[in-house]
Amino acid sequence: MGKPLYAVAGYTWGGLDANGNPQGYLNGKKSIDYNAIVNEGNASPEAANITYVGSALPTVFGNLVNTFGYKNFSLSVNISYKLGYYFRRPALNYNTLLNGSIGNDQYAQRWQKPGDENSTDVPSFIYPNSTGRDNFYTLSAVNILKGDHVRLQYINLSYGLGRQLLDKWRLKTFQFYANAADLGILWRANKQGLDPEYANAIPPLKSFTIGLRAGF
Repeated sequence: MGKPLYAVAGYTWGGLDANGNPQGYLNGKKSIDYNAIVNEGNASPEAANITYVGSALPTVFGNLVNTFGYKNFSLSVNISYKLGYYFRRPALNYNTLLNGSIGNDQYAQRWQKPGDENSTDVPSFIYPNSTGRDNFYTLSAVNILKGDHVRLQYINLSYGLGRQLLDKWRLKTFQFYANAADLGILWRANKQGLDPEYANAIPPLKSFTIGLRAGF
């Protein structure tokens, strides 16, 4: 109760054990009994082994559009911001990796030897693989990150003819322009370099346009 309609939650994270297994909580104690952890979490939305992290939708957002003019030149810059929300990052899943479908750069950060549990949260590779182990790690709170970011939406530079030339050529408007859009993120809260809006998809490509507008 009292949580946002669109919220992000995950299994409470207990770190890795000495063998690189991800740990959750069962009856208040660290455990690697993943089926039992899931059953306890499913028994109640307020289960102790579930951690509510925050809103899945930005709670503060908007755009800042600034236009600068000098003589016949005009420069417009659009910066958007989305703050106060969280997203689930793509996590390493050994089952999909073994099936040859989807890789993940977390593989290079995985537990490989005793002591690695002190410096990484990425589970060790085991064979045969455990689907329950994979699912628990994927849905754990350790893979939920802050989504706050500031994005440069576009830059537009234009040059318009002065009134004297417009009248001479019998034009209402005549303007050259250059536009650059989808320029990427200026700042993000997460330290993994992920784009919160395209964590599971390919972001749009930068686009560049040059043209002119004329009105008679």
